[in-house]
Amino acid sequence: MPDYKTLNRREFVKTAGSAAAAVSLLSDARLVKAAPPRRRYAIVGTGDRASGMWGSDLLEKYSDLLEFVGLCDTNHKRVLAAKAMIGVDSPTFTNFDEMLQKTRPDLLMVTTVDAFHSQYIVKALDRGIDVITEKPMVIDEIQCQAVLDAEKRNRRKIIVAFNYRYSPKHQKVKEILMEGAIGRVISVDFNWYLDVVHGADYFRRWHRLKNRGGSLLVHKATHHFDLMNWWLGADPVEVTAHGGLEVYGKKGAFRSTHCRPCPYKEKCRFYYDVTKSEKRMKLYVECEDVDHYYRDGCVFREDVDIYDTMSLIVKYSNGVNMNYSLNAFMPFEGFRLAFNGEKGRLEVRDHERQLFPIPWETEMYVTKSFGQQEKITVPSARGGHAGGDPRLQDLIFRKTELPKHMQLPDSRAGAMSCLTGIAARKSIEQGRPIRINDLVRL
Repeated sequence: MPDYKTLNRREFVKTAGSAAAAVSLLSDARLVKAAPPRRRYAIVGTGDRASGMWGSDLLEKYSDLLEFVGLCDTNHKRVLAAKAMIGVDSPTFTNFDEMLQKTRPDLLMVTTVDAFHSQYIVKALDRGIDVITEKPMVIDEIQCQAVLDAEKRNRRKIIVAFNYRYSPKHQKVKEILMEGAIGRVISVDFNWYLDVVHGADYFRRWHRLKNRGGSLLVHKATHHFDLMNWWLGADPVEVTAHGGLEVYGKKGAFRSTHCRPCPYKEKCRFYYDVTKSEKRMKLYVECEDVDHYYRDGCVFREDVDIYDTMSLIVKYSNGVNMNYSLNAFMPFEGFRLAFNGEKGRLEVRDHERQLFPIPWETEMYVTKSFGQQEKITVPSARGGHAGGDPRLQDLIFRKTELPKHMQLPDSRAGAMSCLTGIAARKSIEQGRPIRINDLVRL
């Protein structure tokens, strides 16, 4: 220890500065936390969604938090194509159990054909692995019960990727309702339109079969039912539904296996040229010889057994009734939504895509009973699903701070949304109302 009584001014300043620097370094060391270890991340099902949003996007934005340890797909060519697209160096597998055993992931992303979600989720949970799953979580009530039971016995975590919640405009609807702007909600009118591009595409792919996607009431409408459960803060109780196949499938005047060899392509208004998509050529066309899956399948194939027009009445635990419809052959894409409250009405008209010019994408109004109409400023954000994709990703991986009502959708949210669609499908098939409580034990 220096004797400060004998130091001159220059020596004192030098010695004091060194001591202060040492104290500063010690203080900084206490403040700096060690970086958390990267989570070992694996994907099962390596199609469009996995190679993009849950693949290359995550590698670009969250490589400090995630280590890609495995990719799995039943098609050995597709998993290699996806690996190249994502840009990772992880091993690939066609056997799921082998991947889990050899790579020991902490987190599994499930992006397979919907009908197989449950088996991969259950196996992962039973190995102590947390799961993120694309919607729908499952396609029937038996699968739903199996997933809920597996989560409960293993005390692991399921996140269902309901990105629509995180679109700023959908968050705005939630917050208007929470503020009580229209008072207690009495009923809801909700009409969703799929156009002849997006809507038709479901009838080209595996989604055309109930035993693969559960019908659009499960695969697509699970988005809408989750939004409604969340907006209302209530559970579905009973569903009565009607549905039909009016445009696609057997309704077509001609058909083929898929578009490329079709002799009717010149006169078919639904002809799709998959060769224009480099990504789909690599992921699907160049892999057809393995599983004979045609990404440009004919929308008029006779095995189509899902509905293209659907209407429902859903009763909720808070007394609200919702009239809902979904049509998959419209000239535009988007939705109309109205909450009818005791003190007014909240209306939304949304255009996701159309061939004609519009001055706005989304309009939103609150009209007070005995009062005035207010046009709401609709927030927007960049990114897929009207800004929902990046916000969901940040919440999952960065654990960004959001209000409590924006918490991540869990297995219960996944169950309640898909069970609405499952009940609707059963109602159409059986010609009677279906109660949710008769399907599963929550």
